[in-house]
Amino acid sequence: MRKMLIYLVEKSISGFLVLTFLISAISFLMMLKIPGSQTPESSTGLPIWLIAIWSPSISAIVMWAIKKKFISSIQLAFSLPNFSWWMLLAFIPLAVTAVFLIIEIKNGNQIEWSNFKLAYLFPLIFINLMMGPLGEELGWRAFLYPVIKEKYGWMASALIVGIIWTLWHSPLWFLDSPQSKIPFWAFSINVIFLSILMSMIYNHSAGSIIFIILLHLTFNISLGIIEILSSHSIGEFVVKGLYIYVPMVILLVCLHECISPNRCNI
Repeated sequence: MRKMLIYLVEKSISGFLVLTFLISAISFLMMLKIPGSQTPESSTGLPIWLIAIWSPSISAIVMWAIKKKFISSIQLAFSLPNFSWWMLLAFIPLAVTAVFLIIEIKNGNQIEWSNFKLAYLFPLIFINLMMGPLGEELGWRAFLYPVIKEKYGWMASALIVGIIWTLWHSPLWFLDSPQSKIPFWAFSINVIFLSILMSMIYNHSAGSIIFIILLHLTFNISLGIIEILSSHSIGEFVVKGLYIYVPMVILLVCLHECISPNRCNI
């Protein structure tokens, strides 16, 4: 046990990753072995899925506790930063969804507006907050990204975290999960480009992840909105959304490099 604690203290990155993937791997095996647990919509599956989804944040909390930095790290992560225009990137998924729907209307495609009711809004926000952003971003962005950024700069770190984030999601394509409805290649590109957006927000948030959580949340909500409106399948939406996300993120990175002191050094 002592050797393990020393390892976790000295090897922050690998220690965090080992814990995260170990917890999620155990959860994944439970999903495969326990009847009815392959979906979070069942009472059997929900607690197992929550453990898997929260594995990055659980690992970050463990690492901070070992290093006696838990309280200060949590306070920093949820501190309210001074406003920066870069924080508005958190609302990009909603803007992309709006543009997508406008294009669909102009193309004459039917959108089931009557499917969406105001009463759906709070459950949509709460469920997506618990089943993603809160469970992941303490790990990926509050813990892992700043540690890697110290060594490799912001852009390389954004790409590294994005690739790790993608690999962590990959077992979901072996289950009947919402993610499995999306082509893996399209999901991977989306995740990496979201990682870049989140990194640009982090660079101007003084260690806070509030707006990063908001970006993650708005992306998940945008998928929920499209599914409720039945205009397209989630997979089609993600694939078509790349035509907007890819050039937009590239343009934002160029702008970031021109005006920001947090320039990449790769």
